[in-house]
Amino acid sequence: MSTSFRIAASIVALAAVAGCVEKSRDLTRAERERLAPYVSEEATSPSHPLSVEFEDKIELIGYDLSAETWRAGQPLTVTWHWKVKRSLEDGWRLFTHVTDASGTNRVNADVDGVVRELYQPGSWKAGEYVKDEQTITLPANWTDERATLYLGLWNGPHRLRITSGPSDGENRARVVAIPTQRAAAGTPTEPAQPNVPTLDVTRAEGITIDGELDEPAWRTARPTRGFVNTMDGSRGSFGVTAKALWDDENLYVAFVVDDDFLKSEFTERDAHLWEQDAVEVMLDPDGDGRNYFELQVSPRNQAFDTRYDTRRNPGPIGHADWNADIESAVSLRGTVDDDDEDEGYTVEMAIAWSSFATGTPPATKPSAGDTWRGNFYVMDAREEGQRATGWSPPNVGDFHVPDRFGRLRFVDPSAPAAAPAPAPTAPSGGVRTKLNLPQGVRQQLRERASVMERPANVDRAGPGETMPTPDNPTP
Repeated sequence: MSTSFRIAASIVALAAVAGCVEKSRDLTRAERERLAPYVSEEATSPSHPLSVEFEDKIELIGYDLSAETWRAGQPLTVTWHWKVKRSLEDGWRLFTHVTDASGTNRVNADVDGVVRELYQPGSWKAGEYVKDEQTITLPANWTDERATLYLGLWNGPHRLRITSGPSDGENRARVVAIPTQRAAAGTPTEPAQPNVPTLDVTRAEGITIDGELDEPAWRTARPTRGFVNTMDGSRGSFGVTAKALWDDENLYVAFVVDDDFLKSEFTERDAHLWEQDAVEVMLDPDGDGRNYFELQVSPRNQAFDTRYDTRRNPGPIGHADWNADIESAVSLRGTVDDDDEDEGYTVEMAIAWSSFATGTPPATKPSAGDTWRGNFYVMDAREEGQRATGWSPPNVGDFHVPDRFGRLRFVDPSAPAAAPAPAPTAPSGGVRTKLNLPQGVRQQLRERASVMERPANVDRAGPGETMPTPDNPTP
């Protein structure tokens, strides 16, 4: 079955922040051993004590710094000391923002550190003391005299309210302003490129958004490699591939998902799709980690979108007024929300280039040879809890890691090919090389040449048939 609709509406305040993280899970023995030094029932003694109360449930009692000044391009280790007075419900997480003198968030360190990876506040127990150690690198192009660190707790669109202590009025604790120094001479201004996959996005024509993927362009489009575990890059727990195409009007993205239990109770626009089954696309047109876009589609063909200036900024839901011009369709291999065994679903979408003409700088449609950064994810609801898989693993419990996005390389097979190199010419003077071959060898060569000149009876692919193409290599 297939459904489709046209979406060109504003996002409301229920965006996908909670849908871009891994759900809490039981820790392995090795993970418990990694976490043990950071959690205690004994009170800790921070070198910089303070008190910031979050609704009389969580208290920030101080912090430690590995240095009292911070050089641009260099890491600094900061340890936040937390006291747990009352337990929170599942879903609460920590955030850390580093802002410059203008108040702009230059670094979002929300997921850095063992505690952020393994033991978020939604799992903390009353009476515990938690040492939340983070190593954060100041951007190499930092020029301000101080870097201000803000801290807090969030859950979806909500932040835990600060009831005492320094706050910016938006429930972010203003913890410390660290004196900074400019980068030393010779410090690279850009980080090294991460080892992430690349997908060739082929120019196409004649795409109809119906969820079937039956056009020749889809059949010849190169698929992604198999999706992987988002935390460690190991083999994914269920089968997913994605493909992408482009033309002058749209970026086309398709997912083929193996799923034996289709779960999607949501029937309205902008519902919490991430809590059940959904596919997700993230796009960063110029690849600088700023002004990136997020879209999701469910098996019932419901959708939402949002846009961010930098990683998860503005929080908690990005720019809710961004309007995506997207057409999507879903084909089901099974039925949604019943006890029958299913096989999966296919999502096909067209995202107009005009959707990205916002932010600073505005993005424009690509040309052949251009590269965008992007990532693809799939969330899958199970009775035992939700699981997820992705194309380029972020390697942390958060999908918002732009420097781990893969590369989308736009290619146009119809573009004029480079002129072939000229054939070698005979040496000057008209000299020819003469081979002295035995008479028997000469006769065999004549017979072979006679066979090669006969018309060949070759089976050719009929209309719509294509030869298989190899997987797209990844760097």
